[in-house]
This record gives sequence, C-alpha cells and structure tokens, in this order.
Amino acid sequence: MARRNEVMFAKRALALLPIVGCLAGPVATLFTLLFTSMPFGTLCLVAALSVIVYGADSLLWIRATRAPLRALDIWDSARTPANAALAWPAVADLPLAPLRQRRTYIVMFALFVAWNSLGVRLLGLPPQDFLLFLPGSVLGWTYWLAIRFLLTELLIRPVLTEISAALPNGAGTPVASISLNQRLVAAVAGTILLAGTVVAGIVGPGTVTTLVIGIGASCAIAVITSWSVALLANSITSPIAQVRLAAERIGDGDLTTRVPIVSTDEVGVLARAFNTMADGLRERERIRTAFGTYLDPAVAEHILREGPSLTGAEVEVTAMFLDVRGFTGYAERHPAREVVARLNDLFELVVPIVRGHSGHVDKFVGDGLLAVFGAPVPCHDHADRALAAALDIVAAVHRTPGLEFEIAMGLNSGRVIAGNIGGAGRFDYSVIGDAINVAARVEAATRGTGDTVLLSEQTRRLLRAEHGNLIARPGIRLKGKSAPATLYAPILSTRRTERSVVDHPPHRGG
Repeated sequence: MARRNEVMFAKRALALLPIVGCLAGPVATLFTLLFTSMPFGTLCLVAALSVIVYGADSLLWIRATRAPLRALDIWDSARTPANAALAWPAVADLPLAPLRQRRTYIVMFALFVAWNSLGVRLLGLPPQDFLLFLPGSVLGWTYWLAIRFLLTELLIRPVLTEISAALPNGAGTPVASISLNQRLVAAVAGTILLAGTVVAGIVGPGTVTTLVIGIGASCAIAVITSWSVALLANSITSPIAQVRLAAERIGDGDLTTRVPIVSTDEVGVLARAFNTMADGLRERERIRTAFGTYLDPAVAEHILREGPSLTGAEVEVTAMFLDVRGFTGYAERHPAREVVARLNDLFELVVPIVRGHSGHVDKFVGDGLLAVFGAPVPCHDHADRALAAALDIVAAVHRTPGLEFEIAMGLNSGRVIAGNIGGAGRFDYSVIGDAINVAARVEAATRGTGDTVLLSEQTRRLLRAEHGNLIARPGIRLKGKSAPATLYAPILSTRRTERSVVDHPPHRGG
C-alpha cells in the first residue's frame, strides 16, 4: 500500500504543474513593472492574457506527457517485470518529452508575439519597443521550462526507484536526456540573466532602456562565466564518467578494473567506494574459483546460493564409484610424483565427462572417485546420465595413448540424504545412504566378474534410454548383503571403442 501512495503522490503533484504554469504568466507580467508603469486595469488585462499564453503551454505539456503517464498507470495496476520494462523508459523520458515537441515552440512564439504586440499597444509605447519586450518574455518562459523540467525529475525519481526494483535483468536502458554539463551551464547562465535583469530594473530608473541594458549586461556576464562553469561541470562529470566506464568493464567481467582517485571531495569518496566494491567482487570471485577448484562447480554454486545449512534433502540419485585396477602394484613400481601425475591425467579425463552428463564428483578416494548424478541439481534421468558417463569414460580411457591404468566402475541408484555434513565451522557437501555403499560394493564385484562397468538392478530399472546390450551377472554376493544380487554389464559397440566393456570372461558367483 505504501508503494502505491508514492505513485499517487507523484501523479497528483504532476497534475498541479499545469496550474502552477498558468500562474507563471502573471508573475512574469509583474516583472514588467520594473521597467514601465501601467494602470491597474491594464495590468490585470495583460496578466489575464499571460494566463492564456501560459495556459496554452500547459495544455501542450499535458498532451506530451499523456503517453508516459499512461505507461505508469499500466505498471501501477499490474506491477509485472514486463510492464516495468515498458514503464521505466517512458517515465524516465517524461521530463524531456515536452521539450522535444516542435509544435510547442511554434505555438508559444506566435502567442508571445501577439501578447507583446497587444501589451505595447495597451501601454501606449512605441511599436519598436515590442522588439525589447519579446526577448524578456521568451527568457521568462524559458526559465519556467527549466524549473518545470527539474520539478518533474524530482517528482518521478521515487517512482522510477519503485519501477527499477521490478525491472528484469538487462532492462532499464538509459533514455536520451540533458547532460549534467549542459544543466550546470544552462542553470548558471539562466540565473545570471534573470538576476541581472531584475537588479537592473530595481536599481535603475525603470525604463525600457534599463531593460535593454540589463539584458545585454547579463548576457555578457553569462557568456564570460560560462567557461568557468564548464570547467566546474567537467571536474564533476569527468570522474563520474570514469566510474561509469569502470562499471561497464566490471559488468563485462574485468574485475581488475580500478577508478583513479583524483580528488578529495565527494567524487573522490565515490571512487574509493567503487574500488572497495571491486576489491570485494574480486575476493568473491577468488573464493568462487577456489570452490570450483576444490569442489565441483555445481556444489560450489549450491553452497554460495544456499549457504552452509545443515538441513539435508532426501533425493533419488545414481552413484558411480570408479577405481583403478592394480594401483597398489603400480604405485610400488613408480615414483610417488609420477603416480600422482598419472592419476591427475586420469581424473583430468574423467571429471569433464562426469560434468558433461550433469553429474558431480562428490569426492576423490585415493586412486578412485565417487560421482553422483541427481544432486545437488535434481534430474529425472540420473540413471541414464550415469551409465552414459561411464560408457564415455571407458571409451575415452581406451582412446588415450600412454594411460597405463585399467579402470572399473560400479553404479547403483537409490534414495540418499544430500546436504552439508560437518561441524565446528568445517563442512563438506556429500551424499549419505545405503545406495552409496552398494555402489562401492558393485564396483568391488568387477574384480570377480572381470567387467569394466557393472550396474545394479535398481539402476537398470530406472534406465529409459537405449545403452546397448546388458549382460546379466546373477548370483553376485555383495559385501554386507545377505542375499545374492544380479548385476549387469553393458557392452560398447565397436563404433564407440575398439574394446568391449567386458575385458574377461564372466565369473559366476562371488
């Protein structure tokens, strides 16, 4: 409800601007008393004519702002991201939209010509004085346009804040506007012109000649001081532009970007704050990279998103245990440094395949690893993904020259608890359950059957895709299980690898 009040306030305040605009005409008329005298009746008549002139300007302003306010109404009635994306540029353009209407300048110039011509005739002044009053009238109207522009910006700022909070990513592209440089120069020049003209009328004899002198002197002072105002504006906008460009580079991924600190004022504070933010982003990216190095990226993203919560989730997964056959003998025959290097070569081959099938490496266990499919990112076809990964791993190992290892894998599916395990500030994301233990037992059974890959009955039942023939291995006794189990060994076609997944004749029994 509070949000809607902000929009309602802005709309009501904007509705008052045309009324204030009509009052700007009589105020401008009062300034003419500084340079000429007129009877009260004539003053009232000229003031009434000014209301008509400025009223026409208000009507043109209402016409120009109708479309942006309609977009605001649509967003206010249904605050969706799609409506926000349409409303933000429309509302942001609201202050400038009336200034882009050429019709306004044509109509207002014609009205000012008519108004000043009638005013000079009513005052009994020489016709050529019309050329002196017309610039003053245009100057007063221009000053009102600047005030209305700034007031409109001020009123819509809270509304734009609310709309931007609902914008989808990438929306809210800046619309064309008046730069800060142009605003500062125009504001100072306009203030000098108005102040100089008013002062000339107050301290001078109050003649039309005084008006000419006041406007002329004010214009000269405004021109002379514009260069210093431009320097002041540049000292503000140039550092801000550097911050904007640096923000764009950070948005493109260059976190080494820094903004030079070139002043000790608020702009310097802004630059320091930006650099502090960039340092924080670099540290966060360093932590994320470290997570990706020591943890699977999917797990790292899960931890960064969910935090170190100890609440586990029960999910159905397929676990894959991979082990190197004859590793103990290999380690005895080779230096430790070479053993580690060859293991890293193997895992460099295996890990991308696991990730490519939407699995993650839960942990490395000596010369083997445990991969899990279906957590932390759930998927309904985890069994198919796990078996496809196992077959691709076998094919990749057989295709890689110089890799001396023979591997074996065991797959099993079931429900497990997936979550952060640990205590005293030290946690590890893992999966816990009997399904994981059975997968390790299935892998151990490959030593007896001679198969490279074995999968359990639970995994076979969950398969939906075609993976080639599966050879049953009945009567296999798994450690810790009382009843014998039937396991299954897949066979690769010769188009995927020159070697069968079955390396040796099957052995029955445990």
